[in-house]
Amino acid sequence: MADAESAPPTLIRAPEQLSWRDPETGYVRRVVSPPHPNLQAELVQVELPPGATVSYDVSPIPGLEHHLWVLEGELTIELDGFVFAVQRGDCIRYILNGPSRFNSLRGTRYMLAMVKPK
Repeated sequence: MADAESAPPTLIRAPEQLSWRDPETGYVRRVVSPPHPNLQAELVQVELPPGATVSYDVSPIPGLEHHLWVLEGELTIELDGFVFAVQRGDCIRYILNGPSRFNSLRGTRYMLAMVKPK
């Protein structure tokens, strides 16, 4: 298998992108990036319906870098005790180490770039 630097470009068309919907919250997560085991970044599109809250006690990968860009709506994000109101067009970058909570006030769609720690 080729390493990340010598791998050819990979295209994944929208209908082939993996999507998952949480039946309890209505949270929809679509992996936009083509899969590759040796690459460090991934793009994910997330949709949260109005009033939905998603919480995580721990990071799935400690030190995971996030770049969260709100495309529609607004979001309240709690990260390690800090609270941020993030609106359409805003982008927040953070390292995910501890608990996190995402609350959609009026319905939110955002793009999340995740970069694995080296």
